[in-house]
Amino acid sequence: MTIERYTSLRGLLRLGACIITIASGLGLRVGSASAQMSQPSTAKKDFVLHCADCHGVNGKGAGPATQVIPGFKPADLTLLSKNNGGQFPRQEVYNVIDGRKRMAGHFDADTDMPLWGLTFQPEGREFSKEAEAKVKARIAGLVTYIEGIQEK
Repeated sequence: MTIERYTSLRGLLRLGACIITIASGLGLRVGSASAQMSQPSTAKKDFVLHCADCHGVNGKGAGPATQVIPGFKPADLTLLSKNNGGQFPRQEVYNVIDGRKRMAGHFDADTDMPLWGLTFQPEGREFSKEAEAKVKARIAGLVTYIEGIQEK
């Protein structure tokens, strides 16, 4: 990825943070994206801070964002195994959260999911070996957390 492309994607992510701020003014529980990303986190904390506004704290797809965005229906994350023949689609979930594999040549994502693989990059150390390892571990933690909330 070129630096120009990364910079334009970073701008899109900042636009998303502005939308979250506006949503916050409408009564949604959100905080500063930069403050949230700089705090040490556990997978559950990351889920609550970064996923629950859309997917709901319980992962069923009924977060507060669905009340203010007409027609917005996030996935019910508790049914992923059930909808996949009883097997949790770990790699697919990882790829969706990371988001970078869905960028084919230009920003043409077919989903409203944020690109957490970019968003979780620490500012000033983006894409370093250490940063990538932390991003991968953070996303893997989210995947494990989501696997743990699957309906039986």
